Formats: sequence, structure tokens, C-alpha cells
Amino acid sequence: MSRRLAAIAACGVLVFALTAGACSGGAGSDHAAQGHGKKIAGTRAAAEQPQSARLVLPAGRSSARYRITAPSPAKYAFNVSVTAPASASVSVIIRTWYGAIFSSILTSTHDRGVCSRRGSQDICFERFPLLEAQRAGTWTVIASKRSEPSATVRVTVTFVKS
Repeated sequence: MSRRLAAIAACGVLVFALTAGACSGGAGSDHAAQGHGKKIAGTRAAAEQPQSARLVLPAGRSSARYRITAPSPAKYAFNVSVTAPASASVSVIIRTWYGAIFSSILTSTHDRGVCSRRGSQDICFERFPLLEAQRAGTWTVIASKRSEPSATVRVTVTFVKS
């Protein structure tokens, strides 16, 4: 987990220093994923309230996304939990409205370092630290599946006051 935290911290420093897109490998222009506007309303309401989605991933390589409202990452750490069928190999990333991509949220639901099998489900949980160089706003959570069978995945992000 320390490698993941170091990767997230490095991404935050780069984004802060270069003002956006430094960790994304490019400056993509996916408006649907970036969110609209920089004025953030309701971030206090999002703090400490789980923001979940049930994402349906069809057969073959596929992805699905949903938006969350992130309060100030300098004041709130966050937890990510994922529940997926054991037959699926799912990864999760988060994309901020200003172009930063947290690609190390969950690299695979088969990672026994953060996931455990309960019956026919993989249950994953990770804690992430304060990210002082990141900004509040609408972030997009993206779950991607590399395995063949269709899968329904539940992703929950909860921000916690540190």
C-alpha cells in the first residue's frame, strides 16, 4: 500500500506543479468525465457520506463510471471499497475535473493485498491519505473490467475528516 500512496502523492505534486494533466499521460478532453465548472457546492454534504454506485459491466472488456463530489482533499482522506464477482478482474481509477488521474486506486479485484474472497465475491477496501495538492469538486470514478463475463460491481467512496 505504501507504493500506492507514494504514487498518489507524486501525482498530486506533479498536478500541483504543472497545473493539470501531468499524471494522466495526456490532456484528454472527455467533458463527461471532467465535470463542469469549478465552483463547488455541497462538498460539505459529501464529506463522510458514502457515495456509491452499482455499475453494470457487459461481457468483454468494458467500463462504467459515476460521479462523486469530493470535499477538500487537503482536509479529508478517503476510503474506497469495491465488491465484484470473483470471476471478474476489475480495476478502479478516479479522474478529477481538472485532469488528474488517480490510477492506483485499485489495480485488480484479484489483489489479495487489499481484497479478500467471500463466497463468490471479491471484497476490496483501501484507505487513502490527505492529498494536499488536489482540489475539491466533481470527480469521476471509473471501473474497468478486463475479464470476459459480464459483472455487476459496487464501488463506494467515503471521505473522512483527518
